[in-house]
Amino acid sequence: MLSCSHITKSIDETFHPNDSLVKKYNKENHFDSNGEYTGSTKTSTATAVQRHQENTIVINGDTINTPEMELKAKEMFHDIELLKQQKHPAAAKEIQKRVDEFLKEMKLPQGGLKNTNAAKPVVKAKKALLSIPDLALAQEQLKRLPQYQSKQIMVYQSVHFYGDGSINLMLQHPVNPKYVDAYKYEDGAWSAPKPVLATDIERRTFPLSKMHFEDARKVLEIYNEKAAQVEDAKPATSVYISIWDGNMRWFPQSINGNRERFEIQFNNDGTLKSFRKE
Repeated sequence: MLSCSHITKSIDETFHPNDSLVKKYNKENHFDSNGEYTGSTKTSTATAVQRHQENTIVINGDTINTPEMELKAKEMFHDIELLKQQKHPAAAKEIQKRVDEFLKEMKLPQGGLKNTNAAKPVVKAKKALLSIPDLALAQEQLKRLPQYQSKQIMVYQSVHFYGDGSINLMLQHPVNPKYVDAYKYEDGAWSAPKPVLATDIERRTFPLSKMHFEDARKVLEIYNEKAAQVEDAKPATSVYISIWDGNMRWFPQSINGNRERFEIQFNNDGTLKSFRKE
């Protein structure tokens, strides 16, 4: 709910523009600022128009009697002052109601007064898979985690690069190789480790030093280029690495259209390995 002071300010701003409407009328009908006719001849018709102009204005196609508007506005401001003096929480609502009545009576646009102090809505930037430089930075920050200083980092099971710019992965514990911790990269920083239940750790780990996060961008772009060639195939928004038996593979590995299905495979560096129809 708008405060009384805000409503009063908005009312004042609403009715001052009348001068500009009169100036526009003067210019179009050859009157100067003093109301004198500036055309080549000054006729009784021009004088009549001038007098009519002094008593009316046109707003949104409706002719408004200015003396009547001034009187009604004076009455409205008087009522508003009385409501303000009441200092009641409902005063602002009553003031708005009184203003709406005036606008309706004068055939002016309604819909509430403008709150000049209202905060503008925040438009959130659309997120996407990280850029190549940002992906490289995320991997560099992972290497710099204090618990892994001077230690080899082994990635467990998978690395997921999501369309919202986040990265999820699991790492073999830096001290106890029988343990695994999960990490999430979001808003430029890695989370604290969270313990997870892991199996087949020896078969499902791969050195971080042998993978490059920026290759995820290559995989995504190549996949979507091929998907665009397949009827009704949907583009990917995320990609991931799967680890098994000491090897890594990029996914997704299939492109499905409404008539055809294709298998797609990538090399470890994100380049295209094969693309064939199944």
